[in-house]
Amino acid sequence: MSNVKKLTLYSNLLAVAIVLNVLESWINVIPVPGAKIGLANIVTLVVLVLYNPKDSILLVVMRVVIVSLLTGRLLSPVFYMSLSGGIFASIAMALIYKLNYFGIPGVSIIGSLFHTFGQIIAGIFVIGSVAVLGYLPIMLAISIPAGIVTGLITVKFLDVLKNFTQVRM
Repeated sequence: MSNVKKLTLYSNLLAVAIVLNVLESWINVIPVPGAKIGLANIVTLVVLVLYNPKDSILLVVMRVVIVSLLTGRLLSPVFYMSLSGGIFASIAMALIYKLNYFGIPGVSIIGSLFHTFGQIIAGIFVIGSVAVLGYLPIMLAISIPAGIVTGLITVKFLDVLKNFTQVRM
């Protein structure tokens, strides 16, 4: 794939991640403040598979910054918690994916769990209290099914993308 095609696909994936993140913030499915399924993580996984760990981490950082700008939450506690969770998740997924043992759903579950750890650690610092640890058990319990869902959607998305690129390119 040429550099122009790669950059175009990457840009489109970033746009999809931004839209998914914003849409998901409007839908309150999980009754825990700030808890989401993590649909934008599908795109992070896709970029990890199609590109490399550095590009997936960069995508997360750009997504979090842009979404925070769009929602007026830049430099707020939510911003730092989201950024920390996203970076923790991206690094964990990159390391686990490299092992080539767990498959995409397993990598997604690990990412979801580490996203929670990153959020909680950032929450302790930005809020200045360990009270956020009270959310840890329920957030970890939510992380596993959320990771499974996003992992399975990612597998399907990669299959569709592979078939699409074979026909179009």
